[in-house]
Amino acid sequence: MYQASCGKYVEVSQEQLPDRHPVAVFARYWSAKRHVGSSLPRRSDLKPSEMLSAIPWLLILERCGQAPDWQFRYRLAGTGCTELFGVDYTNRLLGENIDPEAMKIRRQEFFHALNRREPIFSQTPLPIPDREFITAYRGVFPVTTDGSQADQIFCVIAADKAKV
Repeated sequence: MYQASCGKYVEVSQEQLPDRHPVAVFARYWSAKRHVGSSLPRRSDLKPSEMLSAIPWLLILERCGQAPDWQFRYRLAGTGCTELFGVDYTNRLLGENIDPEAMKIRRQEFFHALNRREPIFSQTPLPIPDREFITAYRGVFPVTTDGSQADQIFCVIAADKAKV
């Protein structure tokens, strides 16, 4: 079961995000792209040219494998994320280079967002060795590629003091 607060991971509301933080900026963009009668925007409606300020902090993940052993692969890791983490996660699986407990929390968070079809916001220290001192806001945004099933995650993460 997904836990809203686990260890140093704390779920926050969208209203608690600083207005100019990349997560808050992307949250407004994601909400504006929702279709009438659908709780999710389509992947094809999210245009890089319309979200330039958030792209450096954007991670795009896709579900891969077979149920119930789904995994998540990073299709894209923005340059801001690569600098923040100290590693480029592009084409890697979720769980590489992070603590197993943090990976478990991330999987729960991603599945919860996909099932709920709503974004999840959190504040957490980075779960990466030698970077735990950095606190970041995260937004996990479910997206649909086929118009029905939530099957991709757009995750925006930036240090809590970041502004755009």
